[in-house]
Amino acid sequence: MRILPQVPPTPEQLTIMRYSGPGTSLIKGAAGSGKTTTALLRLKMQCSQRLLRRDRLGSPEPVRVLVLTYNRTLSGYVRELAAQQVADHDELQLEVQTFGKWAKDLVGVDSDLIVDRFGMEAMLAPLVRTVPGENGFLIDEVEYLLGRFPPDHLDVYVPTKREGRGLSPRMERTVRERLLAEVVEPYQLLKAQRGVMDWNDIAVAAGGRGGVVPWDVIVVDEAQDFAANQVRAILQHAAPLASVTFVMDAAQRIYPRFFSWREVGETEFAGGRHVLRTNYRNTREIAAFAQPLVEGLQLDGDGQIPDFTSCVRSGPLPVIVAGRYSQQINFILNRLIKTVDFEKESVAFLQPKGGGWFSDLRSRLQAAGLPYAELTRASVWPRGPEAVALCTLHSAKGLEFDHVVLPGLNQQVTPHGQEEGDVHLDALRRLIAMGLGRARTSVHIGFKPSDPSTILGMFKPDTYQLVTL
Repeated sequence: MRILPQVPPTPEQLTIMRYSGPGTSLIKGAAGSGKTTTALLRLKMQCSQRLLRRDRLGSPEPVRVLVLTYNRTLSGYVRELAAQQVADHDELQLEVQTFGKWAKDLVGVDSDLIVDRFGMEAMLAPLVRTVPGENGFLIDEVEYLLGRFPPDHLDVYVPTKREGRGLSPRMERTVRERLLAEVVEPYQLLKAQRGVMDWNDIAVAAGGRGGVVPWDVIVVDEAQDFAANQVRAILQHAAPLASVTFVMDAAQRIYPRFFSWREVGETEFAGGRHVLRTNYRNTREIAAFAQPLVEGLQLDGDGQIPDFTSCVRSGPLPVIVAGRYSQQINFILNRLIKTVDFEKESVAFLQPKGGGWFSDLRSRLQAAGLPYAELTRASVWPRGPEAVALCTLHSAKGLEFDHVVLPGLNQQVTPHGQEEGDVHLDALRRLIAMGLGRARTSVHIGFKPSDPSTILGMFKPDTYQLVTL
């Protein structure tokens, strides 16, 4: 599978990568601004300078470097990119992992004793029924508050402003108190009785793990998807003079998480706060098409609205195809076969949900003689000749392709509440905008006319071509 090619650093990136001293740095920017590339260029510089310093001081200790991502697909991608930047060196220990894998190994807990998201929902479902509100929203709220606040300070949740959770549904003080008393406390007790841990417990335990050799250089990519307790754990394992770089864009936050840097104990940013403004990935047409999805969303100070005026390239208008799913696939695939150089370009078919949604597509790709790679939750980046990728939107975060296709964008797979500021709608808008932002050259979206997603109504008619089959 084709990977992001190495490109010479831009003046923006050169300014950031030159600093190699200790302290925490923040690199933020909108989709396509080269945040990950900049962080890895900086990683290369830091590794080189720390190895030289090690030799100068005659230190017997290796330089320890940790790169963390949120999902497995991105970790495989970043691992390949990091290998291009950091040459093999006997005295350099480079680890690229998801936070979950790193923290689990640090704690040393058996996988059978970890409650995954589905297990968490099963345990919480009977408990949230006693609290006013929609069950799915309340379960997300529990995940949000457990991830944001330390376990011995959960009561801080009640008076604290709920940043990052939209405007609707509202959580009044009395409901928050009931959520803590009737859901969170019984849930914590139930885990203790069963002798299991959820992923937030793993993060907290990892942060408190003693006797661990600290890391000299740390890079955290897509940091907006990390919970506060996860960030606290990472900072606990940084060496006293470590260089720590967080890479993020709060406009792309698609999980129920939020933290302020002050909450996790970081206020100085000795390495600086840096903003990348130029969009090097998307064409002006793609950026203009995606922009309405993020306009008006709640953003904290670490969010960047995509700016189509900052794009450096132009290309074809995005295409929206109306028809049955099989018609969408046939039309889009035939069009791609005629226009795409599969020897040099990459195509990603993205879906809000996986499973059976890719079944027909697999058959169609096989019939067309187009090999494909399945990227969803893949921890190793495929090195084969495949030019086509199948991936869920969540697993596509941080990746890049020449052409992006989102077939079957129906209301069935994009449900949400109807109130303004609905947290589920806001998350969908971010998710779809993020998916569109993976594209370098072209975007195709498909939908069934009898069940169009409300997301489609947000696009401006002059920013796309409509094809009705």
